[in-house]
Amino acid sequence: MSRHLLCIGRSRQMHAKAHRLGLRLSVVAELSRVRTQRDLSMYERIVALPDTAGVAEWVAAARMVHEHDPVDAIGGFNEETQEFAAVIAGALGLPYHALETVRATRHKHLMRDALRRAGVDPTPAREIGGRDDVTAFAAEHGYPLVVKPVDGSGSAAVTVVRSAADVPARLPEGYRMLAEGFLDGEEYSVEALSEKGEHRVVCVTQKFTDEATRVETGHCVPAPVDDALRAAVDTFVPRVLDALGVTDGPTHTEVIATAGGLRVVETHLRLGGDHIVELAELALGLDLDTAWIRQVAGETVVPGLFTEAFRAAAITFVTPSAAGVLERTEGTQEAAAQPGVVTVEQLQEPGAVLGATLTSQGRAACVIATGATSEEAVERSRAAAGKLRFVVACAG
Repeated sequence: MSRHLLCIGRSRQMHAKAHRLGLRLSVVAELSRVRTQRDLSMYERIVALPDTAGVAEWVAAARMVHEHDPVDAIGGFNEETQEFAAVIAGALGLPYHALETVRATRHKHLMRDALRRAGVDPTPAREIGGRDDVTAFAAEHGYPLVVKPVDGSGSAAVTVVRSAADVPARLPEGYRMLAEGFLDGEEYSVEALSEKGEHRVVCVTQKFTDEATRVETGHCVPAPVDDALRAAVDTFVPRVLDALGVTDGPTHTEVIATAGGLRVVETHLRLGGDHIVELAELALGLDLDTAWIRQVAGETVVPGLFTEAFRAAAITFVTPSAAGVLERTEGTQEAAAQPGVVTVEQLQEPGAVLGATLTSQGRAACVIATGATSEEAVERSRAAAGKLRFVVACAG
């Protein structure tokens, strides 16, 4: 596989896998991202741009690479630079997502508009600029509601507003904010792979979240769902993807099973984070990263995709309740010795400053375990995670 892949933005894991598959790699990325990558030997050519570079400069850099070594495919694996990747693909005449599709998945108000127009999901949502806008939205749609960034990630700055007393006096700075109806029910994420407009649901992941912040505290593949819910997911998610214009590539869609049916939280033109790809491989024996890369390189991958789970895999994230400086994590060997445990990973190094507000970037450790059933895998990961202890130096 000696095709030339132009990577847009840094994605260390995906680029390394593409290199191991025999693809020749060039990369155009932000200078700050290139500086922090230790091993650059996988790339034949590196173009580093200022972090402030606009789309015209990204396109010019891609054209320069293409002129000297014609590009066969665009590797837009980094969600943050997918809009650049879409414009570059159009300029070079190469396959990629339509720019409108990327924007609809990156900006939640556009996603909501597209899903409402298609009759797929009626969840109300509106951009807001302050407290009065939140109150006005609540007067029309009621409490509870969710206040979240239009284009945020990692559950940062997400707040559930359950009553008028909970309306924040000020919205978080640095974000365009959205108010949307609160979706009550069990939450799942759905990994799918699309090809030429055919959408295949690969797996449904059970999600465990913090009630206040909506930050994920754990996942399990496969989710313990009945046949009716799985059939509903298999019908609903392709409708979502069609409404957003998705034709190819992986998607990670978060849904909630409400009393009124399935509803979308958000969707992404990538595979799930938080080790979901690893959980899927442990449960299904399927490397979704590799399937994605092979598809980008021009191979047909969906028709023969095997998605039957032969066991379950779960991850539990843990974070100390105290805010301060992490001095050390204890109990890792004890956790690793528990039944079914595959991985114990420290997500924060000693010296890390842990805040009082939980975000997905602030979690301190995780444990992955397998089991014969979803319930067993979850129980094992949680039991092992319970062996971890954090020593935190608190101010004062």
